[in-house]
Amino acid sequence: MPRNSHSSQNARSSSAVLRALTDPELAPPASRLEGRPLRPEAFRPESGRDNEADGAPLTKFGGRFREVFAEAQKISVEEVDLGLIRLVEALNADTQANLAALSAPQMKRTEQGVLHQVRLRVNTPIVMPWLLNGRALRRMAAELNGHARLVTEAKDHERLSLPVMDVGGPEDVREIVGAQRRLLGLDNYAQADGKKKDRIDSLVRFGVLETPDVVLTELRMDTGETAWTCQAAEGAQRLFSSTLALDVLANRSTSAVGSAHWFDSIEPRLRNYTASDLRRLDEQLRFTTSAAASYFPGSDVPTWLDTIAATTPGAVAFQLLRTMEVSLIIAVTPDPTTTTDEDFPVVSVLQEMIRSYHMPGKAKDSWLLGDVQGLIAIGVIDELQRQQRITERERSAWLGEQEVSWQGPPTAADDGPGNRVAMITKLIAAMTAQSAIPSGPEPDQRRESLEVVNDHLRRNSIRRHADERARVGAAQAVVALRVHNSGQEGTIAAALIGTFNSPWFWRANEHPTGSWVSLLDMPIHELAEKARAELASSLQEAGPAQRALAALGGVSLMVHPLLVEQGKALSRTGRGGGGKAANVRASDPVVLLQRMIQDPRGLNQLEDAVVALVAPESPSVPVDRDEPEVLTDLWLRDLWLGKDPDESDDPITEFTRQIQLVVAKVTEAHGNSVRLRTATREDMLDVPDEERDPELPGESLFEAVGINAQAADEAVDLLRELTEFFTLGKLYAKVAGGPTR
Repeated sequence: MPRNSHSSQNARSSSAVLRALTDPELAPPASRLEGRPLRPEAFRPESGRDNEADGAPLTKFGGRFREVFAEAQKISVEEVDLGLIRLVEALNADTQANLAALSAPQMKRTEQGVLHQVRLRVNTPIVMPWLLNGRALRRMAAELNGHARLVTEAKDHERLSLPVMDVGGPEDVREIVGAQRRLLGLDNYAQADGKKKDRIDSLVRFGVLETPDVVLTELRMDTGETAWTCQAAEGAQRLFSSTLALDVLANRSTSAVGSAHWFDSIEPRLRNYTASDLRRLDEQLRFTTSAAASYFPGSDVPTWLDTIAATTPGAVAFQLLRTMEVSLIIAVTPDPTTTTDEDFPVVSVLQEMIRSYHMPGKAKDSWLLGDVQGLIAIGVIDELQRQQRITERERSAWLGEQEVSWQGPPTAADDGPGNRVAMITKLIAAMTAQSAIPSGPEPDQRRESLEVVNDHLRRNSIRRHADERARVGAAQAVVALRVHNSGQEGTIAAALIGTFNSPWFWRANEHPTGSWVSLLDMPIHELAEKARAELASSLQEAGPAQRALAALGGVSLMVHPLLVEQGKALSRTGRGGGGKAANVRASDPVVLLQRMIQDPRGLNQLEDAVVALVAPESPSVPVDRDEPEVLTDLWLRDLWLGKDPDESDDPITEFTRQIQLVVAKVTEAHGNSVRLRTATREDMLDVPDEERDPELPGESLFEAVGINAQAADEAVDLLRELTEFFTLGKLYAKVAGGPTR
């Protein structure tokens, strides 16, 4: 049952009084209303026109818009949907100004193509936010929690150069919009943070000064119901801030007006505006049963301005906010060269426009990096599901729509996710490892899954590198785990990144004994036995079962809810302090896992870490078999990294062990170099994500400072000697092993 029913949409607002109205120096003066329309435009069909299918002619503005739209779309006026024209007539807040604007359509160019738009003054409550809001999309599935089907992508309209979105129904649309407002912190003025309150106060005083980009978008249901909407693809913060202020001033939900016609029957349904809806809209937009009823003038406008407006700041603020200028995108022309490989060229142009406002390298107001990374992950997941390379159940779990139990086998009977450990490990593998998702016979299925990830990184101006792929996987994993609002998100994500950015995991195709990813569906006991057999057969090269067990066991130690709650889960640097808080080795988790899978005791610990989550009815803490010690971050680091294991009496075994130590140190050094390549000043000081200033550029110190020439020369010489050491060693091993090994 959706949490926002139709009746709840008309509930009174619980927000506090706007700060600007309580301060006479900040309250908006009546002079700001000069030249603005002060009453909604009544629906007046133009005389002399023929009736449309809904029983009434178009208005003068509607008829002119149909001509401009048809020209932009390169179709005849008869081919323009009546529902789309009725929507634009509902939007119209100033007929004379908007008719003039239709005479001068504009174009905006992006890297992907051209946007054709007109500057219109519209009724704010009719505008809907972009349902794919990238600032909130990563966290949306968990926020919806099954109350609505998440919308994760738009598609190209088959006839018009505009987007289409598939939705579950009208209740789902309202639920998604409500979830966006909550996630953006714009559902209650009293609870909004200082920066958001400042924005709302500014809008109350001046109105919306920067025009949002609004896109005509068709919503569709599986049942065949459709509805045209206008969605603010850029400017959702301004739209939500304006709507919140309107809610406070009217003491009711004003945005419900825009979709009220979907709910005016016993069964809500998607449908377009009709002439009869537009006749009622005039009264609805005046909110005659709300506190805003007196905010509109009668026939004597000068008297209203000199009396009510001059003495009632709320009336002025309401008038400033109830309408706004937008750039209404009526057509999109994709560039045939830059969009040649895009599944949906029209949508790719729109997404590039959105990126230009919000993404690092393009933006003046950047989204949080985690949200950008999550947006990339969602794009990859949708593409893989569209290609039928992952199941609908896997997609739902990876997006966080479906909460997967800790308990159970790796795969459920219906081939869906069986337990949370395997689900999270597969998700990260899909984003980071070579050929993690099998290819298929169809042309769109043949591209290696890692190339799909790289392509989405490229589209979003993120470098194609193992470290970035690990960040993308980790950003989505914390959402699928439902820990993205727990305060532990950064610690868990960092540990996952410090594991799966390693070539030891991501170069799955280059492992001589096979890929570890394909073994993640094995029952944990069988996988552990296979790993023990690999260890017994060779101490030099970790087999696929050893790596798969390391991945599952490592994830278990990082995300175990009891260890996380106690602050004892496996972290990236030994309790987050770079090893400073305790006498442990501050190495990436992959170094610890590499050490563990080379010893029977370590294999036992990794198996037990998984079993403690998937076998009992409720998660239990994993305990070492040899000592009554919980497998915590510090204890494991002290055991495996803080001191060497007992030396062996066998010289060959001891030689192999010490070679592994050298390899581990090289791997650790490589991981540190990858981290330092992109590290910023705030990274060096361990500044938490929530405390970082989004306005400051995340400049790489590697690019800004570089490496001292003497240190670089010394390292290059040492690396040259190491390369020779391992190359010759590999040759000697081949000679010693003979042709059958």
